[in-house]
Amino acid sequence: MSCPVFVGSAFVAQYPTGGGNFWVPLQYLLGLRALGVDAYWLELLWTRGDAARDRQFIDAFRGHVERLGVADRAILVFFPDCSRDDPPGRAEYFGATATDFAARARDALLLNLAASVTPPLRVGFARTALFDLDPGPFQIWAREYDLGVGGHDVYLTIGQNLGAPDSPVPLDDVAWQRVWPAVHLPAWPDRPAEAGGGYTTVTQWWTNQYAFLDGETYDCNKRPGFLEVLDVPRRTGLAIELAANVHPGETDDRALLAANGWHLVDPEVVAGTPEAFRRYVQGSRGEFSAAKPAYVRARPGWVSDRTVCYLATGRPCVVQATGAERHLPPSAGLRFFRSPDEAVDALAAVEADYPAAARAARALAEDVFATRVVIPRVLAAAGV
Repeated sequence: MSCPVFVGSAFVAQYPTGGGNFWVPLQYLLGLRALGVDAYWLELLWTRGDAARDRQFIDAFRGHVERLGVADRAILVFFPDCSRDDPPGRAEYFGATATDFAARARDALLLNLAASVTPPLRVGFARTALFDLDPGPFQIWAREYDLGVGGHDVYLTIGQNLGAPDSPVPLDDVAWQRVWPAVHLPAWPDRPAEAGGGYTTVTQWWTNQYAFLDGETYDCNKRPGFLEVLDVPRRTGLAIELAANVHPGETDDRALLAANGWHLVDPEVVAGTPEAFRRYVQGSRGEFSAAKPAYVRARPGWVSDRTVCYLATGRPCVVQATGAERHLPPSAGLRFFRSPDEAVDALAAVEADYPAAARAARALAEDVFATRVVIPRVLAAAGV
């Protein structure tokens, strides 16, 4: 393929201790390169108003891409004089000069992850594809805010169930093309589970985000989802660990989790770098996770970019249903629940034949979520 592809993101450098976030654009970059595509990662960072902190964020990002061997493919553009909502001002480029970047972008496709690249920064690309990673809430927010819908050539989403009769989210005649989230299998080798590992997940406990549609509230915080399955560790007797940023001052939540058998750890400690996140997933027995209530209500068919990493490394996953189950083949490696009772039953089914579930998890990653499967469909949908 002769057309260069830029994977555009603005949610990695601004969150230097989010090791899992780092993997989202990285999977696509690695997968594109493996397919012979001239691919780059474009990361945008706006000032936080603190020069020393800004420099820490820049250095952290550059250090990560160097350690993972993609520094020659990662371009960081920092805007020191403005915020994301301002017109772009003076920019500092890392990984390429402004002239080199413009020359590479001139004939390129931009995969604009989560509408990261704002309109003034998109004009230099030959073709742009908006890539929605937050289906359901994104379409609702896009009715109120400028999230790029109407300003791109192509619209991609991981919301496999958007538009289905049981998904109430209006699509407003946008031609969303559906693809699965991707995982680059060579970066996530299949490994036997380590002795003593428990079920884990990595998440944000509280973000204070909501979406509103037709008088209904779509809660985008994970806390209510986990409280629905609060008693699952106690009922199953399994070791279940939650790597979530539950603030030390949230003593009631911490007490509730502890009383019901949850082991709570700090995500910055166990998964604060890309390498630590991968080790944490590989050291787990599997994933057990709730979804945002917004995903449960919207039924968009969301599957987490984190879950596909667990699957790739041969870790069975038990996660809350969001409509994706309608579009996947039945698998002992990925089980969905709609209630605490179903969660308990799903974990019991995995434990009844764990080796088979682990093999099925890896097989599902190979057949459905692998970059070698997903990315050709992304490129075809984008018309390149």
